[in-house]
Amino acid sequence: MKFSKSIVCLFLLLIFFPIFILTSLSDFYSNKYRYSIVPFPKITQHIQTGELISGFRLEQPVNWNAEKNLSKLPEFGTLCINLLLANYMDRENTGIISLSLRTESFSRKIFLNVKAVRNNSNQQFCYSNISLNDVIYKPAALLLEGVDSPPNKAITAWMTSDTAQGEARRQGIILEKSLIFSIDAIIKSNQKRMHSIILTILCFLSILILFLPIKSNDP
Repeated sequence: MKFSKSIVCLFLLLIFFPIFILTSLSDFYSNKYRYSIVPFPKITQHIQTGELISGFRLEQPVNWNAEKNLSKLPEFGTLCINLLLANYMDRENTGIISLSLRTESFSRKIFLNVKAVRNNSNQQFCYSNISLNDVIYKPAALLLEGVDSPPNKAITAWMTSDTAQGEARRQGIILEKSLIFSIDAIIKSNQKRMHSIILTILCFLSILILFLPIKSNDP
């Protein structure tokens, strides 16, 4: 009986210890923080960009908030663009759009199926695991493109007359408007959630002790 309990104990050890190691080192136990880099502009005299059909191209400058102290940000992180889109009163649209974030030393494009866009809502485009030093405080621009949506089946984006971010260009023409967007940095803390790790250890030890052979004092 003692031998069988030792086998069970060893079996549980081989199962739970790797699980503990994996979970304690994973992102599940890491705190993540959202840090506002570029706030939304004031929405005044807002108009739509027009349908984001195939061949549509709009470039929007990004002016980083110089008042923000970003010196303590880590070298790598995630930047999320929150862009105000519309789908024409929940019309059934088809196709793909893309949003690129570009600097002199960085360029990445994210594609989006327009069926996922809700009317008059912020759509998030996240660029993960990027060098923040290559993007923040560098001359940057967003490039919004229509990929393959046909007319009357495409979505649109909203613009405002608040051009603090700079004036957008559609097909190379200055619009005297700006896209309605914000930028957040998602930062992962190196500190683990210690209470979660301790709880995992206690659960593991409880299971281990439960199945340990008990020494009997009987003759």
